[in-house]
Parts: sequence; C-alpha cells; structure tokens
Amino acid sequence: MINGRILPWVQDNADQRVWESWEVIIRDLFVLDRDGNVVEVVNLTSFNPDPSENDGDNYLTIKNLLLEARDQ
Repeated sequence: MINGRILPWVQDNADQRVWESWEVIIRDLFVLDRDGNVVEVVNLTSFNPDPSENDGDNYLTIKNLLLEARDQ
C-alpha cells in the first residue's frame, strides 16, 4: 500500500501507541500543518474522496484542506 509512494502511514508498535493516543478510527485522514499540528480529521469511509462520486465535492474539499494546511 505504501511501497513506492510518499503517503505517510502510521503504524503502532509497543513504544508508540499512535492510533490510541490520536483516537484513530480506521480510514481516518489527518491533515497536519507544517508544524505537525492537526488541522482536520476526515474519515474516508463516510466521506468518499472519489472524484466521480458526489459531483467531486468531497474530493475538492479534501484537496482544499490539504492545500490550505500546506500554506499555514
């Protein structure tokens, strides 16, 4: 899923219980600003980002969240 891609993926281990401390639900997309602060959390199960769904509105919303977080 992540080999050859730049998509960050969080994996828990015995020392870092990230999913628990961030209260993650499977398929959560965390949008962070440049300083690593959470700007928004979107669950992709209920907010389908497929551009062919929902007239592309969800896709554009997520795209704009990412672009805005990049500029913060």
